[in-house]
Amino acid sequence: MESFKTMKWNSTINAVIMILLGLLLLIYPEESLNIGGYLIASIFMLAGLGFIIKLIKNNGVETNGDIIFLIDGIAAIALSVTIFLDPTWLIRMLNIVVGIILIISSIMNFLNMIKFKDKSTSWWIYTSLIILVFIIGILIIVNPLFLTKIIVRLAGAFLVINTIITMILTRKLSKLEVVEVKGELVVKN
Repeated sequence: MESFKTMKWNSTINAVIMILLGLLLLIYPEESLNIGGYLIASIFMLAGLGFIIKLIKNNGVETNGDIIFLIDGIAAIALSVTIFLDPTWLIRMLNIVVGIILIISSIMNFLNMIKFKDKSTSWWIYTSLIILVFIIGILIIVNPLFLTKIIVRLAGAFLVINTIITMILTRKLSKLEVVEVKGELVVKN
């Protein structure tokens, strides 16, 4: 029975942490992205320093593999410095690439739709969706963090919703009579 109380306590602590994280993502999406960027930059910095420290411990550059480790280390450190200077840089670049892909794809889809317009009675639905994708691609290029902020806010909202559902289920389960049988928790009828 003690393990069920521990499980309930752990669930409550986890719920509080997840709701706070969800609210942070929901209310402060850009700051959350910055923190994520700093974490990624820290990982790259540690990896780059690790490569270089490994070379120093192994008495410097002696083989082609060592040269690759040195280049990797310098590249990782340079990337981390770039991200530290602007934590959303990497996300913006990825979003711009996604925006370009969406625009090119929607243009190609539109050209294909024109060819098959006579064979489809609902061509205007596809054309409307293609135009919507094109506009979203332009919005992403003009404001690369636009889509990311929306996604971060949605992630925060769903995290809060999921945690509330988990808390409700945990509360309902806690009202059941649970016994431990051979090391497993079983609901007593």
